[in-house]
Amino acid sequence: MSPKEFDILDSYDQGEIDLVNPFPGLRPFTFDESHLFFGREGQSDEVQLNLAQHRFTAVIGASGSGKSSLMNCGLIPILYGGFMTDAGSDWSVIVTRPGIFPIENLAAAILNKDESYNTAPEDEQLISKRMTSTILRSSSMGLADAVKHLSGSGSKNVFVLVDQFEELFRFIRAERNEDAVNEAAAFVNLLIKSISQTEVPVYIALTMRSDFIGDCSQFPELTHVINKSHYLVPQMTREQQRLAIEGPVAVGGGKITKRLVQQVLNDVGNNPDQLPVMQHALMRTWNYWIRNQEPEEPIDLRHYIAIGRINEALSQHANEAYSELDSEDKVICEVLFKALTEKGSDNNGIKRAVRLGEVADISGVEEQDLINVIERFREPGRSLLMPAANVKLHSNSIIEISHESLMRIWQRLKNWVDEESDSAQMYKRLSDAAEMYQVGKTGLWRPPDLQLALNWQIKQKPTRTWAKRYNPYFCLLYTSPS
Repeated sequence: MSPKEFDILDSYDQGEIDLVNPFPGLRPFTFDESHLFFGREGQSDEVQLNLAQHRFTAVIGASGSGKSSLMNCGLIPILYGGFMTDAGSDWSVIVTRPGIFPIENLAAAILNKDESYNTAPEDEQLISKRMTSTILRSSSMGLADAVKHLSGSGSKNVFVLVDQFEELFRFIRAERNEDAVNEAAAFVNLLIKSISQTEVPVYIALTMRSDFIGDCSQFPELTHVINKSHYLVPQMTREQQRLAIEGPVAVGGGKITKRLVQQVLNDVGNNPDQLPVMQHALMRTWNYWIRNQEPEEPIDLRHYIAIGRINEALSQHANEAYSELDSEDKVICEVLFKALTEKGSDNNGIKRAVRLGEVADISGVEEQDLINVIERFREPGRSLLMPAANVKLHSNSIIEISHESLMRIWQRLKNWVDEESDSAQMYKRLSDAAEMYQVGKTGLWRPPDLQLALNWQIKQKPTRTWAKRYNPYFCLLYTSPS
């Protein structure tokens, strides 16, 4: 059996029972997977109370703590179930992420709730998106104005979930200009103002990594509403983690031994960002069990050990995908993952969402060649890159790593992150020196610095598109046809 055959397995027909893999891997649980979401019982009620009282709540937690899954499988089902005080069950739920186009992404999320938009030709969709973006930008009440048609179509309440809100701060840092700051401020203002108007009942929730909470202080009104209504996602107890293992297995129609559950719990330990890694290891263990089980054999230690346990399962999985590439595609793969990551101030890797067309420019390849590489890492059963496998890719598709744990566990990627950081540091030194030289504050470089810079230039072959993310003064030191 080839690695690809191993990975694409989604379900297995055992007699009359269709054993579908109940573990999502690195990605969050979706609304449709609420029946597989265990271990967070009762927490959604606390989030709902905050939302009902303030029409706003911020769900804050460490990376990998399950914030998105809690909203998708906890809060949203509560809304549809009609348990929201004074609001009923009549809801339009809009889910967006800031990404690199915060307001445009919000416009697209609003329009996705409109059936006529989803069935319209592509050119009409583009016009509708531009019109909605214009409405959002027209005033601080733009969000309320844009969702009026949703309310008019039958829904009495509108819930907007801004998932991974910390992307807004990455957007500001990546763009490095006043326009980005103004765009971010306008986006925040749209959210805050919408909860105070009365014409359309709009409720706002956002999820955010706790290490970005200090960045919110640059927006005073946002800081105010977060102080009034927020929920800090607690670390799961060992018993809750046990439920997160045994519950999905039972719903999926499988059986798991107590000793394997104990081993997984021991391997997870007290590390909060291990939850996505645990889900991934269990997804792989389930698939291996399906293919290699003895008659009536439950999921057991031998299946778990075969996939590398929690410590190695993710790295093995990524290496399998990488090994399927030819030599040219491996070069593209390296450029791709370097573009999708950056090193934070704490020296840990941080994922970065990038347009597919931008990565193609950086790597100097055709977009289809890049897509062929991306597909290896996002095929069914191998959700290492996003968007999901069922989303068609094009030039403006936003590509990103499914979870930052991949950067901490996959050794090859850790090395690439370090190399990219070193290359960026050399470029920043060069661009700063070039800028100072232009105003007469420094002289030309001489050996050994000059030789180091020339060696870097030959090895990295920097392009204008690559350089833009670090410093805009590329034209001062390097001329490239790209």
